[in-house]
Amino acid sequence: MYNYEWDKRTGRYRLTTQTGKFVACEIRPVFAEELALLGLWARLAFEPTERHPLLWAKQNVYLYRGEEIAKLHKTRYGKPPDIEWKGVLGENEGLPKGEKLLKKQKIVPVDVGALVAENREIMSALIADTLKRIKEMYDGYTGKCEAIYIGFSGGKDSVVLLDLCHKVLPLDVPVIFSDTDMELPDTYRVWEEIQKRYEGRTFLKVSAKTPALKNWQLFGPPSQALRWCCSVHKSTPAILALKERLGKKSLRTLAFVGVRGEESQRRFGYDDIGDGLKSQSQVNAMPILAWSAHELWLYIFEHDLVLNEAYRKGVPRVGCLMCPMSTDRQNYLIRMNYHESVAPFADAVRDTIDREFSSEEDEDAFVYEGGWYARKSGVSLKQVIAEPGIERKRDRVICEFPIEAEPALKEWLKATGEIKGANLTLCEDRQRGLLQCVWTNGKADKSVSKWLVYAVHKAIACIGCNACEAECPTGALRFEKDTYSGKLKVIIDEGMCVHCMRCYTPDEGCWRYYSKRYAGAKTMNISGINKYMTFGLKPEWIEVLVKEGANFRQTTALGNRMVPAAVTWFREAGLIGDSTAIATTSLLEVGKKRGFSDLLFWQLLWLRLSNISPLVKWYVCNTDLNLEYPVKRIDEKLSQSVSSASVRKGALQSLCQLVKNSPLCEGDRVLIETTMKGRTVEKLTRRARSVDPLVVLYGLYVMAEKSGRDAFTVRQMMAAEFDGEVVSPLSVFGIPPDEFKKLCMGLVTVHPDLITCSFTLGLDEVRVFPETKSRDDVVALILER
Repeated sequence: MYNYEWDKRTGRYRLTTQTGKFVACEIRPVFAEELALLGLWARLAFEPTERHPLLWAKQNVYLYRGEEIAKLHKTRYGKPPDIEWKGVLGENEGLPKGEKLLKKQKIVPVDVGALVAENREIMSALIADTLKRIKEMYDGYTGKCEAIYIGFSGGKDSVVLLDLCHKVLPLDVPVIFSDTDMELPDTYRVWEEIQKRYEGRTFLKVSAKTPALKNWQLFGPPSQALRWCCSVHKSTPAILALKERLGKKSLRTLAFVGVRGEESQRRFGYDDIGDGLKSQSQVNAMPILAWSAHELWLYIFEHDLVLNEAYRKGVPRVGCLMCPMSTDRQNYLIRMNYHESVAPFADAVRDTIDREFSSEEDEDAFVYEGGWYARKSGVSLKQVIAEPGIERKRDRVICEFPIEAEPALKEWLKATGEIKGANLTLCEDRQRGLLQCVWTNGKADKSVSKWLVYAVHKAIACIGCNACEAECPTGALRFEKDTYSGKLKVIIDEGMCVHCMRCYTPDEGCWRYYSKRYAGAKTMNISGINKYMTFGLKPEWIEVLVKEGANFRQTTALGNRMVPAAVTWFREAGLIGDSTAIATTSLLEVGKKRGFSDLLFWQLLWLRLSNISPLVKWYVCNTDLNLEYPVKRIDEKLSQSVSSASVRKGALQSLCQLVKNSPLCEGDRVLIETTMKGRTVEKLTRRARSVDPLVVLYGLYVMAEKSGRDAFTVRQMMAAEFDGEVVSPLSVFGIPPDEFKKLCMGLVTVHPDLITCSFTLGLDEVRVFPETKSRDDVVALILER
């Protein structure tokens, strides 16, 4: 809520109500344990048993008395931390080997008492306002919700929230800790200690019925696009536990949660009450939404709250042991501090991911550096769920399913209710089941068709994770053990079901299906992949295009068969227009200005090709980032949709030629790594890379142009489906969602006429303005550099 400024004389910070001094990065205290772990003691003199903060940090930059003294660079598994020293300490870098280092910097601990006293006036006002808001939230929803509780995670936000709520809320409002079974060991210690502090209040620890490690096997490891773990292991257990505690089949809850806004510039526009953000049956109250980290630390120090030891060990955020949403630095520090606890989950990745490794070091790097984070489906898993055969016609939809799934399918279909104007039938055909729905008016209802397909997904994949049960607003859905098989089966009470379809809300209708689906049973409509004549786009061809211009078709600089292939590549890459005439575009000017082997230029081309070229789009949508694919395996995957071996061979030759003859596979920012056998490409590996913000903006306008839409959600953009409308920069380059959001917010600040976005309270919409702007306007910005 408030900005701060450093007092360099004392090394402390002061809250300030002044504007214009916005600090983009949150600060955190740094303790002796972290300095010792990272080896910073080599140039810093401090008492290793000191309990007070010694430094402050903003992301990976360390500050002493408000001045930068060190920076932690990229962390790598098995490698010592790369520390860059600043100021006087940095002068040590140039000393000859063996020469004595300069004197160490003596570190004086932060005077926490003085820090708190200097900020007490502003903090008192903030605390008073927050306590008042908590009471307003409670009073406003008492009577509207059957249950109210305080969410607890063991991190600094939830510790502060609990202390504030305890001052205002009645003692019968319980504290619920959703134990994901993936927590840091220090988090469990906080849970044991925190219960002793608040006498008279009820504390409940809840967890999913199935252990996390077993679910990693059943669902596949979670990823940035497949976050089934949050629903299955956090929100669902809390809601079901409250239902059981109160003896209710349906429940609407108010949860006080320690959620805070990500960017201070936008906090004043946030709404601190969110209905249905994580679960349709829950309202989230976020009274500390506008608090900044520096305010949280002041409150923690003043009230001597329980502090998770993970913060003292350098872990910036308290979360799960192997979270795909964590930063490299976060994961590095968790591995360093809790290696034994991380190891079983690392083994689960090894057991489930279908990948051959060249060495043990290669395997460890993949597991511990997050090569599996970008997984978007079951493509990279050893055990998958084959997509059911789906046939859609104008007047009907036909779904194929295994015979053994029929009892579960009949139960899940109850949720759809009566389908008016249609005939729904179930039958058997050659050891398979068929679900067919025919509309009597001759036109299929797309919405109903989707629910029917989702019902099949649920029937073939459901293992009773209970996420659907938590979403049901009437208690019509439940799971119970089958008397004969002992397996869980779904029961839907038709008398209680209101057909709201909330139980179908996960992507593709089922979390497990969505996480393990594999397009082995679905024929994709791939055409036009043989038009490249085995040739790939080359920088030299683009140079010829510049020289020849409109006369390119008559050039003798290329072979006769190369020319039509080149024209196809030029058109799909956006270097020439769509007409039969050779009319160059402004994108070609970027190559002329920056060079035809410039990486940014080729990032623009690759992004456009990923949306327009059927070959490149198929490759991007059917390979996971940071996974090595032998060309033979790519051919096997392509054979599921293209039967002609000669067509596949020519197409893959074109793809390999495109990659190996372009900057896509060159330099330290390589987009696609190639493993060669002689002059032949043997393996391809797409790498996740950060890209220039204007490349992202260009991609958004490519998406808008192709789809006819002007708005997209981050969640939609994280998925890459060949039969989808567009492929986003997140999928093409593997940009982490949080980094993508920051890029977008930066673009909004500089180019508000081209983009706007909203990332508040679960909303993640990005909007562009294709009615007044185009990708050429983005190209113009690149050319202005």
